[in-house]
Amino acid sequence: MSKYKVVMIRSDGSREDLDEVFDSYEEASDYARESYNDFSSGAEVLDLAGETYTDPADVDFEVEEI
Repeated sequence: MSKYKVVMIRSDGSREDLDEVFDSYEEASDYARESYNDFSSGAEVLDLAGETYTDPADVDFEVEEI
């Protein structure tokens, strides 16, 4: 049975595997959407605080089979 993971990919091509492993593509896809929303919310908070942050438009969360 296939397993899936979520990978955060920055616009410069760097990749970061997130820690969770999922039994279905759907679960991993839901987690990827949730991770993107959390990342966007964090960027908004940092922007309001005047801190530097990575623009959410420069980050993508993809599901990969492992």
